Amino acid sequence: MKRILNLLFLCITICFCFTGKVYAAEKDEAEKAAQDFKEYIVANDEEYSDWKDADLEFAYDLYSMDCEKIICKLFYVERAEYKGYVIVDCSDNTVLEFSLGRPAFDLVNTSEIIEVKYIYENAMPVLLGDGKYYNIYGNGDMIPISDITPCYYPNEQGNSNCIVAAISNLMWHYGKNGYSSLINGMTFDGVKNKVDNLINAEGGYQNKNIPNTIKKYVKNKSSYSVSVTNKWNPTFNNVKTETNNRPCLLGFAAGKGSYSTSVGHMTVCVGTRTANKINYVKVMDGWSTSITEKKWGTYNDFISKVTMSK
Repeated sequence: MKRILNLLFLCITICFCFTGKVYAAEKDEAEKAAQDFKEYIVANDEEYSDWKDADLEFAYDLYSMDCEKIICKLFYVERAEYKGYVIVDCSDNTVLEFSLGRPAFDLVNTSEIIEVKYIYENAMPVLLGDGKYYNIYGNGDMIPISDITPCYYPNEQGNSNCIVAAISNLMWHYGKNGYSSLINGMTFDGVKNKVDNLINAEGGYQNKNIPNTIKKYVKNKSSYSVSVTNKWNPTFNNVKTETNNRPCLLGFAAGKGSYSTSVGHMTVCVGTRTANKINYVKVMDGWSTSITEKKWGTYNDFISKVTMSK
C-alpha cells in the first residue's frame, strides 16, 4: 500500500512539474512575441514612442469560454508608470490586441468577487466571477488621440446599450471635429439619452434601426446632411477604404458557445493597420477611454457607413 501511495505521489509530482514547465514555456514564448511586437510598433508608429524603453510585465491569463483553457496572455507595458498593454494568442504567439489605455478587464471592480476569471471571446472581454458573468463598465480617464487629425475622444458606454454608445461616440466625434451643433450644450450622457430614445422609437436595439436613428438625431440637432448605409459581412478592405475618409460603426458578432449566442458588440472604427502581415482595426470599443487595436476576424460581421456634410 505504501509503495502504491509513493508511486501515486511521484506521478502527481511529475505531472505537476511537467505542467508547470509547459506553462512557463508558453509564458516565455508569449512574452517574447509581445516584446518583438513592442519593438515593431515603436519603430513604425510615433504614437507608441513611449513604449521604446518600456518593460513588459505579465498581468494575467485569459481563458476560453469553457473557463478551463488558457488561450491568451496579457502583458502590461510600463516605463516608471503604466503605458499600455498587449494581448498575445498562446496558440501561435500573434498579437490579438494592444492599446495605450487600460484593458477593459482592469476597469471592473473585482474586490468583492472571490473567484475571477478573465475570458476573451471573439476579441471581446468577458468577466466570470463567482459563477456569474459581469458586464464591463469602465471608469478610466479619457486618453484622446490628439496628435493626429481628426481628434478622437473615446467615451465609455457605462450602463447603456452598445449600439447607443457607438452612435453617441460617432456623434461626439463629429461634434468635436467641425459639426459642433450635434453636441452643443450637451454632455456625453445627454447624447446617449437622446440616441436611446430615438432608437427605441424605431423599434429597439437592432442594427437595422441604426440608419434612421442617426438621420433623425442629425436632423433634430442641425441642418447638416447625413447618409447612412448598413453593410453585412464586410471585408477588411471595405473597412480600410471607409476609414481612410471617416469613421464607421463596426460590429463584433457573438461567439459560438459565448455568454451570448445572439448579441454581439458595436464599436466605432476609426482606422486600420497591417502589422507583421496581420490586419487590425482601431476602435472606440465603449469600454476603454483610449483607441483599442484589435485583430480583424470573421467576427467582424457588420459596418454602418456614415457620411456627414454641411
